[in-house]
Amino acid sequence: MTSSDPTARDLFEVLIRENGDALLVSIRANAGREHADDIFQDTVLVAWRRLPDYDRTRPFGPWLRGIARMIALEYAGKRARMRVAAPEVIESMERDLRAFERFRGEGAESAMSFRERLAALDECLGRLPAMYAQTVQSAYRDSHTLSQVAMTFGESEETIKKRLQRARAMLESCLSAKGVFGVSPDAIGEAT
Repeated sequence: MTSSDPTARDLFEVLIRENGDALLVSIRANAGREHADDIFQDTVLVAWRRLPDYDRTRPFGPWLRGIARMIALEYAGKRARMRVAAPEVIESMERDLRAFERFRGEGAESAMSFRERLAALDECLGRLPAMYAQTVQSAYRDSHTLSQVAMTFGESEETIKKRLQRARAMLESCLSAKGVFGVSPDAIGEAT
């Protein structure tokens, strides 16, 4: 069967109609609903172009789903390459990096070693009220997202966000009192 054959188009349409629902279900199961229609359309186009390669002794549905699987992988790869952090995420990461660099100190200029600073941080974490300490643990040490932390504690994301802000302020105050930061607490507040 070739795509230039006049009856090939009619036969191809029948095969797509017979296998289209199963194909769409397979695409949604493997790639999700977000791009299912696009993947479906691309699969039909690629199948039409590759119709001369189709082995008529084999079932059409699995051949079609194989094409769809490859196209879905291409879509996933494109999405992964195109994923760019939102400006507020980048700004937050840069702010955290500046705070960490300030916390770590710069070599000989630092009055405390990095290990001493980490020990001071652990001590300050131990002084936090349990609710704040558990939230910090879940968000930062366990690397849970804001929504995961909110779900764990049965709170709204906004409540968890405010709790983390208060916990960071308490930690900054405690660390500043211990001399961990070589800058004033006001400057720390600006950096974070």
